[in-house]
Amino acid sequence: MILFNQFSTTTGTSSENGRSQFQKDIDRIIFSSAFRRLGRKTQVHLLSKNDHVHTRLSHSLEVSCVGQSLGVRVGRWLRDEQKEVLREEFRPSSIGEIVQGACLAHDIGNPPFGHAAEDAIRKWFQENLEFDTGDRNKEFAQAQRLDLERFDGNAMAFRVATYKEYYEGEGGMRLTCATLGTLLKYPWTSHFAEPKPKFSCFQTEYESLCEIAGELGLIEKIHDRSESKAEYARHPLAYLVEAADDICYHILDIEDAIELNLLCSDYLKTHFAADVDNELTVTQRSLLESESVSWRIKNGLLRGKMVGRMVREAVDVFKAHYDEIMQGNFKGSLVAATDSDSLCSKLEQLYKDKKEKLEDRIYRNDRNVPLELGVYSVLRTLLETSMEAACEIVNGGRRSYKTEIIRKFIKQDAGDRFKDKDLYGVIMLFLDYVTGMTDDYATYVNRQLLGIGN
Repeated sequence: MILFNQFSTTTGTSSENGRSQFQKDIDRIIFSSAFRRLGRKTQVHLLSKNDHVHTRLSHSLEVSCVGQSLGVRVGRWLRDEQKEVLREEFRPSSIGEIVQGACLAHDIGNPPFGHAAEDAIRKWFQENLEFDTGDRNKEFAQAQRLDLERFDGNAMAFRVATYKEYYEGEGGMRLTCATLGTLLKYPWTSHFAEPKPKFSCFQTEYESLCEIAGELGLIEKIHDRSESKAEYARHPLAYLVEAADDICYHILDIEDAIELNLLCSDYLKTHFAADVDNELTVTQRSLLESESVSWRIKNGLLRGKMVGRMVREAVDVFKAHYDEIMQGNFKGSLVAATDSDSLCSKLEQLYKDKKEKLEDRIYRNDRNVPLELGVYSVLRTLLETSMEAACEIVNGGRRSYKTEIIRKFIKQDAGDRFKDKDLYGVIMLFLDYVTGMTDDYATYVNRQLLGIGN
């Protein structure tokens, strides 16, 4: 069983300066350059000029707020009903801080241009891993090949947190095991990323995954060290991170679509006002009916009520399935497991409704589809150039002028960063660079590499 008193080797309460270890995690994530760059990365709508539309940064901040609420509610319930698994020094707010930190970091490894870029990276490696690497390192290990062909931003987030940011190669952000374990939405290696390409750990972070799982007592399902293969059950609080993400994008993707005139301005009111009516005050009802009140204010009011309701529903599912969750047997998500008459369920069904065509209207509309096609072109240029340079670096000998230029572009001038690394290891360093780009910078570098200037 995964015990909540195994969150970390350090206590979750007071420390110097009055900050808990988990509050320090939050600070380290927020002040990182990787987090800052999320402000110029696409959430759903590529290269939007509308300042009201979400970026990865605003989405992550909102998810963290919802996650903190979920964590505190679960923490209070654990304190009141499940005292044997919560140490005295842990407060309900400690649970909220752990979930909040993981929520802040959950998209920190996503490449520019959103999910289209993830797919573009996978497809490029699926089609190009047979490139000529010379005499050295001609073959990739199966796990390394799967990492690249099934590339997932979740695994890159874990790499950023444990390897790349702050103390590169020496613990990364040096977050607590509790926050890192909660961040692991898919705590397994790429061997198990089927049928969907979802996993949270590249081969480069395999030892970190095993160490964190051991510290937290995550339930081991499969572990084969000879093949660097591992699968663990999720940390219980990872379900809350997933629920916070689901709640936010289900509602806020609709709001963004309204901003871009893909849906009518009263879409939320038409579909959901009745569901939260009993929670509205007389003043709030009059606001919703007033023609002089902005639709943004009305949508903001409804959003707040909807989020509050969905948080309660998700926590109820966590309570109801607590034993399954703790034993590593719970399947699916908290949001998907809510009752059929819940608001969570209604939103899920609305997205699947063939009549509403929400998926097409929001994600596959006439504006997004052409831009997403362009993403494949940009990523192809970046990856082709990077992989050519990676092969030259690994093979040794004289490097081309082009390779020297790309090395300077990615600020990897120090030879010792590549020393003793095989092709896979060097490719991962280049992927750090490509996936860390903002939308604007990726577009700029692509134009430079194509020789068409600014």
